Amino acid sequence: MSELTVDSASATPVYRQIVEQVRYLVEGGGLRPGDRLPPVRQLADNLGVNRNTVAKAYAMLREARLIETRGASGTAIALQLPRPRADLREAVLEAVRGGMTAEEVRDTAYAIAQRAGSDVRAVFAECNEERASAFAKELSDRLRADVRPSLLTELDTGTTDAELVITTFFHLAEVRRWAQTAGREIETVAVVVAPHIRTLMKVAELPAGARAGVRYSTAHQAEQVRDWLAAAGRAEVVVVAYDTAEPRPDLAMLVVPSEEPALGAVAGPDTEVVLFGNELDEGSIKMVGAVLDDIRTRSSSPAV
Repeated sequence: MSELTVDSASATPVYRQIVEQVRYLVEGGGLRPGDRLPPVRQLADNLGVNRNTVAKAYAMLREARLIETRGASGTAIALQLPRPRADLREAVLEAVRGGMTAEEVRDTAYAIAQRAGSDVRAVFAECNEERASAFAKELSDRLRADVRPSLLTELDTGTTDAELVITTFFHLAEVRRWAQTAGREIETVAVVVAPHIRTLMKVAELPAGARAGVRYSTAHQAEQVRDWLAAAGRAEVVVVAYDTAEPRPDLAMLVVPSEEPALGAVAGPDTEVVLFGNELDEGSIKMVGAVLDDIRTRSSSPAV
């Protein structure tokens, strides 16, 4: 198979390059049913790649029913090939006619396919729009998934095409009650949201008797942050009402959410305003990734 070449500098993994080239040769008639393929060791030596790389490519080709192993006769192109992908072939030819090189077509196709395979439709549900948007973006970027933000009050309209709802443990029961009431069989998972360690350290440094305030747009968030901060040191931590407009010169520190810095406007002249953010727990991110992979696997499996 002298037609095969690989580019180790390409963003496309080498095993994928082998798979797509064999697929192209089969669909273009360069390889016909029954044609023998080199043994793994021989092809690996010819291409200058690891044998495991070729073995992985052959395994994927067998899974796609393009090749088959015939015992002592070795590996050959399958006698009964899957139906050719005429639309894909025409799209490739059109791209080449338009001036793209074979390498550009290969890498572009792989990037599109990889992204398409990652698009599990998920929603991050929160009571605060800013937090929902921030966490949805972080999960989208970290896990290469389509995670959209939604307010808890808008789940009926925000999850019409979603396969997964992600929320915090604080809201998990609420989301599951919504799903049950709405008659939606949709997967739900909860993540752990932890406070920034730097904010905790700042509060811990306040002397006994000092007072710190917490001001959030929702009462339950303010109370949750207050409890976190109160456990971090000896200062008194109080909730500052969202609807207040009076200055609070009695506070040594005022903690407000990083997504709403304007809430610090009630701080006194000597009050330090601290923008407080939350971080998604690394274990939670990995757990969501595993759930997304499971959904992808189920979606790609043929119906029985």
